[in-house]
Amino acid sequence: MSREKLQQEADRWYRQSIDDLDAAQALIAAHKFAQACFYAQQATEKGLKAVWISLDSDPWGHFYTRLIRDLPQPAQSHFQSLINLALALDKLYIPTRYPNALVELTPAEAFTQGEAQTALAAAQRLLHQVEQWLRA
Repeated sequence: MSREKLQQEADRWYRQSIDDLDAAQALIAAHKFAQACFYAQQATEKGLKAVWISLDSDPWGHFYTRLIRDLPQPAQSHFQSLINLALALDKLYIPTRYPNALVELTPAEAFTQGEAQTALAAAQRLLHQVEQWLRA
């Protein structure tokens, strides 16, 4: 794929990540905290996959920690300082959606506004790094 097409495809993934981030904000306003956490997680996943695509690589999986650790250099160094945020968001992939992932609670009962806002802030920080990488 040409460099121009790679950038266009990476930009498509990045734009969707921003839309998912906007959805997370709307879900917080609607008091749908588990869903907001999930959309924050999704926004970050798509943003990191945009980085992989920009490098003409095939991103696979849903876990940011791995998506960051497996990046080639210098991209890995660009995101390494955010590995703890990635770990926190990784933990939101399953329990925000499935009642059998939590003991005797549903995701709607288990996730709080504070957790949703923390997830949103983490996603915003990671996506800021993604934007810097893509625009460099």
